[in-house]
Amino acid sequence: MRSSPSFALSTLLSTLLAAGCGSDEGSPPIDPAACQTSYLDYSNFGEPFLLDWCSGCHSAALPATMRQMAPAGVDFDTLENVRRQKERIAARATGGTPTMPPAGGPSAEEREMLAEWISCGTK
Repeated sequence: MRSSPSFALSTLLSTLLAAGCGSDEGSPPIDPAACQTSYLDYSNFGEPFLLDWCSGCHSAALPATMRQMAPAGVDFDTLENVRRQKERIAARATGGTPTMPPAGGPSAEEREMLAEWISCGTK
């Protein structure tokens, strides 16, 4: 069962505060009690989300001309790469006015799930 809506909201608000500071530094807050009930993991959420919304620009397999100005090296092809970039992902893809992906993207609920998955350790 997915964690409660109040956890998702508190995670979203915490991520918003971090994103509002204009920094990619720091880790998303982790609520161990709420994370115990989260079912989100790389195979059932992270990988499909990244394939749908991120890998079209953030893949090492793409030539520079197809990356839509995504920085070289900011690639989400593996869970390890995602973990290295999780603060940056949270700051730019969750929160009040997300900047990624730049042309629309996932629903608010999907963004809340992304915030939850990152906050709970990108397992």
